[in-house]
Amino acid sequence: MATDFVVLLPPDCGHQLDSALDALGLVPEIEARLSVYRIDSDVSRLNRAGGEPCEVHADVIEVLKRAAAVSQQTEGAFDITAGPLVDAWGFTTRSGRKPQADEIAAALAEVGWRQVAIDADRRRVRLGSPSARINFGAIGKGFAIDRVTADLLQRDVTDFLIHGGNSTIAARGSADPESDPDGGWLVGLQHPQLPKQRLGEIRLCDAAMSTSGPGKQFFHHRGKRYGHVIDPRTGMPAGDLESLTVVTAQATESDALATGLFVAGREAASAYAEAQGVALYGVAAKRRQGEVEVVLAGGAELRQIDRDG
Repeated sequence: MATDFVVLLPPDCGHQLDSALDALGLVPEIEARLSVYRIDSDVSRLNRAGGEPCEVHADVIEVLKRAAAVSQQTEGAFDITAGPLVDAWGFTTRSGRKPQADEIAAALAEVGWRQVAIDADRRRVRLGSPSARINFGAIGKGFAIDRVTADLLQRDVTDFLIHGGNSTIAARGSADPESDPDGGWLVGLQHPQLPKQRLGEIRLCDAAMSTSGPGKQFFHHRGKRYGHVIDPRTGMPAGDLESLTVVTAQATESDALATGLFVAGREAASAYAEAQGVALYGVAAKRRQGEVEVVLAGGAELRQIDRDG
């Protein structure tokens, strides 16, 4: 999935290393089904099927269903079929460019999460047009982390943190189970443009969190910055925040919601957080170049970093 998966254990849990490694062994299997970076994956075969029904693994069916649920919850702001728009803006090849209006219109014609037809009983999927395709880049890591989490718990490993490339994290138990069994794991909230700088710390307890935003994937055109997170409803780069972090019970949902709510925008994300009881950490730019502020919603708490300490 073009990233590293890591499991962290408390210092006195060295006897559980083999269990952690065995659980991480699930990731290559999941990648073989979900990743567009694998030409022989189920997703790649589906994208080459030319709109014909394609038999896929049960994991693909499950992720498609959960992706559709988030698409509906975010009113289409999350959409696994948005790949043609990312291509049009040049972000697939990391050569960002501002496309013409007709190019955006042509890409939009191929996008739409409702066009994915799922036959769960026969484990078949059909895309709505020969050129349509799906990409689990904004949900697949979360799904893999949830699978590894479940496997670790079955192996009686109850205190751990797992992340996929730092953007999606799941934590169970405590980093110090002996002296602070209910303490959870302290996780840093990164500055969106300065990854080595923390804006604050979040105590993650039996939960998952994911962060979405353009990060370093953007370009400037005539003095305006365009990020790689595209709104599948308009075809334009999305978001009125620098980054958005979402905390939920499971990583599959936090992964997808982070993207969907970032695309939806600060106001819509805050409304969703209040309605659903989801914790959000939105980072917005200040007027001074390079400065940001943390916007909290949904009852989230953040331990601020002492810059003098």
